[in-house]
Amino acid sequence: MDGTTPVPWRHRLTFRLTGAVTLLLLAIGLPFLLIFHARERSRQLEAVEEATLSLDRIVVQGLRSAMIARQPHLLDDTIRGLAHQPAVQRVILLDRSGRVAVSSDPSFEGRFFDRERDDMCRVCHEAGRAPATSRTTIVEVGRRRVLRAVSVIPNEPACHRCHDPKARTNGVLLFDFSLAGAEKRIAASFGRTAALGALMLAVTIVALTLLLNRMVHAPLNEIVRTTQKIARGRLDTRARIPGRDEFARLGSQVNAMTEHLERLLGRIERQRAELQAVLDAVDDQIVVLDRDRRIVIANRAFTAARPADAGPLADCCRGPSPEEAGGCLVDRVFETGRLAKAVVSRHTGSGDERALEVHASPVRDAAGRVIQVVEVRRDISERRQLEASLVHSERLASLGLLASGLSHEINNPLAVIAARVTALRRRLAEDGTGGEPLERLDAELDQIERATQRGRAITDRLLRLSRSTGGARSLIDVNRAVRDALALLSHEMERHAIRSETDLSPSLAPLVGDPARVTQVLMNLALNAVQAMQGRGGTLRVATRAVDGGIRIDVEDDGPGIPENDLVRIFDPFYTTKPAGQGTGLGLFICSRIVAEMGGRITAANRPGGGARFTVTLPRSRPEGDGR
Repeated sequence: MDGTTPVPWRHRLTFRLTGAVTLLLLAIGLPFLLIFHARERSRQLEAVEEATLSLDRIVVQGLRSAMIARQPHLLDDTIRGLAHQPAVQRVILLDRSGRVAVSSDPSFEGRFFDRERDDMCRVCHEAGRAPATSRTTIVEVGRRRVLRAVSVIPNEPACHRCHDPKARTNGVLLFDFSLAGAEKRIAASFGRTAALGALMLAVTIVALTLLLNRMVHAPLNEIVRTTQKIARGRLDTRARIPGRDEFARLGSQVNAMTEHLERLLGRIERQRAELQAVLDAVDDQIVVLDRDRRIVIANRAFTAARPADAGPLADCCRGPSPEEAGGCLVDRVFETGRLAKAVVSRHTGSGDERALEVHASPVRDAAGRVIQVVEVRRDISERRQLEASLVHSERLASLGLLASGLSHEINNPLAVIAARVTALRRRLAEDGTGGEPLERLDAELDQIERATQRGRAITDRLLRLSRSTGGARSLIDVNRAVRDALALLSHEMERHAIRSETDLSPSLAPLVGDPARVTQVLMNLALNAVQAMQGRGGTLRVATRAVDGGIRIDVEDDGPGIPENDLVRIFDPFYTTKPAGQGTGLGLFICSRIVAEMGGRITAANRPGGGARFTVTLPRSRPEGDGR
């Protein structure tokens, strides 16, 4: 039940309290009413019994006097006269044997009361003696309840003139007194008492209802109305409950809570505004998404980059690699709970293609469940162009260092070609008929062809190294890239008395990527090794082998090694250990960037016997989340 739904009457506090009090009063009052009724009944019956016994004593005394005076007709007149009294039902005189001698009720004349079967008779006869006083009991005669007084008439000495002296009694007088009047009075008294109790209960219910409405219901309604307005955002609402009771204190507490809530919400709103200002100051696109990919908060850069007609849902960033083709970064973070990243392409309204580096990070609740995802989108188009320019510049710098050796390498086959051509012309001039054996001529032509192929191979390697591919992807033969790099450096190594040794695994699977970038990495590492061994000679060792999920390349030299302090910074941009003017500090940095973009890693360490070792590990397939 929400705060706006009316409370059904049977659930209202006033009704429940009034009902509870009513039931309590009934539970207390009904037993008292029954006790009062029982006491009133007993009192009325006692009054009737006392009146009956008084009349009974009068009749017995009159009977005794009439018998002593030997005037039995007076007894008959007295008994029949009493029958006309309003409360007297009948008067019956029994002789010693139980036969009705005189009765005011003609229906009882001649009737016989059996002492063995009549309950009233057995009480006395089973005891063996007559009661000393009159006895009363309630009996039902003709479907009417009467109070019967039973008086035994003793055989006194004055009676022996007419009665047998041996008999103890002369008879029994039965006096039936009607209970109708007493029962009416009892019922009337009970009705008056019940009506008075009902009136008091009704007055109590009405008074209690009015009091509860004023003292409980009205303050509660005020508090409910106040909280409903607060729930709708009207934090300026206050509860107004007069007095100093608990409800007034509750209203004060609600007001204090509202003021505190207003301050907290104001603080949260200020913090939200500050957070929004901080986010808007960031050039990167930042957006927070819930599990339905609805935007919780976003900065100005993200909003400006979205189409004007975009809905409340954020578009999904997907990486270009096969592993990511069907997966959204946000969905993946919700599923795995781990950071996901990718580089994606977006087309602007003008048709330009921009590269975005996207990082999606999880936001967890107190229980560790991922409830939101923070997505940061950075435009790296200019950075990638700059990196491409740096790579190309470093490639050209490497070519400049190899220029003298390359010119020597190219001049050697050209000199052979020129010498062979001169010799052929001389022989043709000496012998115009061409008498020299054709075998000798074929041998000269073979030398010319080999020299030409050697020059072509050198220029091909040079072209592969210097070509700017723009990120073209093809199959890479790592062993061939190693041989190309060493061939380009062959003259430089001969000039400094440096030998090369290779241990190339023949079972390497090809990689997918840019062959020129792999060759450049190997060229830079090999050139650094040659420069480290200048003036002291040594051996350049290159080994390749397959590892779990990729290929490992080791480049070792016999140089002085790398100082320990420089190992942690050797891949930083513009950091070099070479003398001033002999290095740009970009070679190893570009190597690390190229390897990282391919999803691999590069490390540097000193060999135990001296020299340095660079280890490059490249995966066969791009790892999930790279997206480049």
